[in-house]
Amino acid sequence: MKKLNAIIILLAGTMIHSFTACRKFVEIDAPKNQLTTATVFADSLNADAAITGLYSQIASAGSFGLLAGGMTLYPGLSSDELNISFNDASLAAFYNNNILVTDAKNQSLFLLGYKYIYSTNACIEGIAGSERIPAKVKQQMTGELRALRGWIYFNLVNLYGALPIIITADYNQTKLLSRSSVEQVYGQIISDLKFAEENMSPDAHDWSRAGYYAAAALLSKVYLYTGKYDLAIAETGKVISSGIFSLESNPGNVFLAGSTETIWSILPVVPQQATYEGLYFVPASASATPRYILNQSLYDSFEEGDSRKINWIRTNTISGKSYPYPFKYKVRTTTTTPAEHYVVFRMAELYLIRAEAEANLGNINAAKDDLNFIRNRAGLSNTEASDKSSMLLSVERERRAELFCEWGNRWMDLKRTGRAINVLSPLKPNLTLNSTLYPIPVYELNSNPNLSQNPGY
Repeated sequence: MKKLNAIIILLAGTMIHSFTACRKFVEIDAPKNQLTTATVFADSLNADAAITGLYSQIASAGSFGLLAGGMTLYPGLSSDELNISFNDASLAAFYNNNILVTDAKNQSLFLLGYKYIYSTNACIEGIAGSERIPAKVKQQMTGELRALRGWIYFNLVNLYGALPIIITADYNQTKLLSRSSVEQVYGQIISDLKFAEENMSPDAHDWSRAGYYAAAALLSKVYLYTGKYDLAIAETGKVISSGIFSLESNPGNVFLAGSTETIWSILPVVPQQATYEGLYFVPASASATPRYILNQSLYDSFEEGDSRKINWIRTNTISGKSYPYPFKYKVRTTTTTPAEHYVVFRMAELYLIRAEAEANLGNINAAKDDLNFIRNRAGLSNTEASDKSSMLLSVERERRAELFCEWGNRWMDLKRTGRAINVLSPLKPNLTLNSTLYPIPVYELNSNPNLSQNPGY
């Protein structure tokens, strides 16, 4: 454990300076007990421990860090998924889409993203420079790290739009980078994921790591978002046709450790806790008001008999008022090994990606087959959609029901389809196209004069 902690410190340290204003960098000798880069990447075992340390950074980032519940909470508030039951001006700003450029939570999201990117780059460079790690192992590890980097950029670009593209751990090369366009960021993501696929073995079956099938799953999503529908279908096919994964027959089992549906999940590292969403979404008792409440429009959107509503939503009634809350993750705290892992990608999303891609290409029957697979699992009848327009709306509704409160999917869906203003304006009349992007934190603008702000801030 001491070695792992030292690795985490080594990977994280410089990034905090790199993106924090008003702090002077002071060069000092490394403490005698701090691992050097050469030691960390001396061999395969140590290098693997460094990568494990990166996952630990992500999983232990504190309540609602970027990739530890933050991509669910903040976009959930910004869209039509979540409300809060307590006073918090910052969270209210996310809900009302008027985030201040000085907002500390927004600053943390941005900073954490680049902290992870720096750590990933440091691992990539350390592994490349090691003389004792076999070439095949280097390929697998570097592929995994580039899949991770692509995933981090994917989340950031969907929150902030244009971003600095940083692919080195050398702060002197990156400290004054300007933002690259959304198209360029997606180009980097695709490059990372294609490299990952080409260099990782599909036979490595550790679903707690960003492996071959996780890279294919994310690449299918990226291709869907960028309108490359034939490529999205091809990538989903790699996962679906593998025969390794399958939908759980009962939605209540989807988020359990060992679920047949899981393509990639993050293991819990905080004692007595499985996921931050379980800890903070599930109230302490049946008489406690949930802190985070499902938006009524989401609650009412489920069809009669939908088993997802039965399994994934609970309601506390306080003084005659009902408070529905997300219940996908059911473990609040535990004294034993957590029964739930934090799912990043699962099979249901792959079917929905393929259904949408098929619909966009006019392959309505193929889209129906995939959509009905998801609907039937939820105990619902086949879709009645019969043309491209109705099928795309059906997929949107199904994505809302299946993927609610998971990784910001609803917020991203409404933005990428150009429907955010139309769908959300009845709930949020002050929403504008500009406010569908979060602001670049002012602290980052002050420390890098080449960064520009998003319009409207």
